[in-house]
Amino acid sequence: MKLTAKLACLLLLIILSASHFLQAQEKQTKEEKKKKTSQEQVKITEEILVVGEAPKDLPISTVTRLDFTKLERMKPVDLSEGIKHAPGVYVTLGSKNEYVLKLRGMDSRRIVLLVDGIPVYEPYFSSFDLKTVAAGGMDSVQITKGPSSVLYGPNTLGGIVNVITRRPSSGSQLTLNAAYGENNTRDISLDTNHQWNRLGFAGTLQYQDSDGFLYPEEGSGKTERLNSDYQRTNLNLKLYYMPSDRTEILLNGGVYLSEYGIPPGLDTGRPRYWRFKNWDRYSLNAGGYTAVGDNSTIQFRAYYVQHDNTLEQYSSQEMTELDFVSTHDNSVYGLYALGDFKLLPKNTLKASLSYKKDVARIQDDVGDPWTRYDQGTFSLGVEDHFSLSPKWVLIAGLSFDHLEKFEGDDTSKVNPLIGVKFSPVESLALHLSFSQKSKFPSMRSMYSSISGNPELLSETGNVLELGFTYSKDFYLTSSVFFTRFQDMIDSIRLPDGTRRFLNIGEAYINGLEMQFQKSLSWISATVNYTYLDHQNVSDNRPLDALPAHNVNFDLGIYPTSRFRINLLGIIASSSSWYDFGPGELIDIPSFASLDVVVAFRWGLIEPYIKATNIFDQFYYTEPGFPWRGRYFELGIKANLLR
Repeated sequence: MKLTAKLACLLLLIILSASHFLQAQEKQTKEEKKKKTSQEQVKITEEILVVGEAPKDLPISTVTRLDFTKLERMKPVDLSEGIKHAPGVYVTLGSKNEYVLKLRGMDSRRIVLLVDGIPVYEPYFSSFDLKTVAAGGMDSVQITKGPSSVLYGPNTLGGIVNVITRRPSSGSQLTLNAAYGENNTRDISLDTNHQWNRLGFAGTLQYQDSDGFLYPEEGSGKTERLNSDYQRTNLNLKLYYMPSDRTEILLNGGVYLSEYGIPPGLDTGRPRYWRFKNWDRYSLNAGGYTAVGDNSTIQFRAYYVQHDNTLEQYSSQEMTELDFVSTHDNSVYGLYALGDFKLLPKNTLKASLSYKKDVARIQDDVGDPWTRYDQGTFSLGVEDHFSLSPKWVLIAGLSFDHLEKFEGDDTSKVNPLIGVKFSPVESLALHLSFSQKSKFPSMRSMYSSISGNPELLSETGNVLELGFTYSKDFYLTSSVFFTRFQDMIDSIRLPDGTRRFLNIGEAYINGLEMQFQKSLSWISATVNYTYLDHQNVSDNRPLDALPAHNVNFDLGIYPTSRFRINLLGIIASSSSWYDFGPGELIDIPSFASLDVVVAFRWGLIEPYIKATNIFDQFYYTEPGFPWRGRYFELGIKANLLR
């Protein structure tokens, strides 16, 4: 805590000094500055908030945007690979073979994942798996951390990730991507988009499968990870109608079908032999935006997302004798409306209204009765942006969030946001912001027949952030943040050996986040650093699987205009994991991992080689569940239409 406070003071000194220096520099280059214009902020249906790239156009939270060029360099198979090298991001692999996202130490249960502005999560568990968002068709990823806008509604304690898929562009495009890797790992996708006058179309079809992966085992060399195979199909279609330059209508449908195994834990007591016979998601949404007057817009969406999954448990690793088959038939439907109103030249009012219904239908085993749960979430948010002067902006907001429970008393929360932004020059922006966020309990934590607790309280978090962004000769952004939780929800082992979800009390996560970027004609570099100081105050122990220090980088080398080499690395310090059985902390060792992508563009074709974990390191982010060892892949990208 003391170290974080010292870092905050140091950061404040640096940015105040930089502010003074840059104001002087700005006067010397006044004529040059007049020739520059801010990047136009274009409204699209898929974004909740339009975020510019110039420092003065950024919000009072920390926003990282991964554009298509950066994502393309990584050649990711899914969102877990596309996002893991971003600042403040840490991805873990655990007991259900899920790739769990952590933003500044907070996991996916406290993060909102959007795909084209539509929430994507499993409604019973109120969480998501990064691998279920395929990379095919992905155009950009926007990551928001810290005191985020109240317009996103509840459950954004950890942050927001919005994945934007490809939109139509002028003319027609058709791209084929194909890759083949070790253990018979295959990936093929077809992306297309077309624009005809006022109509537009974009679509992606992707198929992936693999016999599983290998991991390095001491004394045995590479060992096949039992039950790690998968098969996935992803289809996403978007149809646009633009009756005018100020109005857009979108109809979007998607299908995600998968089957995969869940590897048993290594040295974790009794192993589980689980397999998802199917893990499927179907989605349909419609909406758009329209301009009102000269400077105001209204945006609206309605959506339906269906989740069907069947989990099989077997009695042994031969996986021939079934113990049970658990089936979930879950759905989410909802709608939201957003308004952006320019009331006065210096004043913009933003508002949001949303409602969604979560429904879970569960059958514990074949022949058992079905159990149904549901809950509704309503949110109303208002946020005001007031320009005190050309350099100072004050932002204040308030949201009212309400949860309709299936059992127990309904709950309501009022969450404020306030912040100030100072832009002494166009290339520098400083912000100080505070927000309160709420996380409603999941249906599993309240209604599970084994460990549910309908009387759970909502988690509450207070977030304070001080940060700056500089973008001129290079790009540098940094933030110091202080997060305090109350009424954290966790599954606790009771004296009789059973488990129950309880509000365990207080915890905090404080830290520092930095990103540096610099590009030249033949080389580009991005380096990110995150420091976390965290504690479960009530139990007097660290939070699980959170390294104090995390460094990741992306180094691009371009010997010629056609040839490129990208090095992507992660270095994480040791962390710990609390084992409720013996009641002790388990050490998670530090690790380093390096990936390499080499590509050569030849006309309309770009062949590439991808190698991950090239030093074949044995490492894990949760005890008993190692990551894949060294892996090689050959691929090709072909633009079939000019």
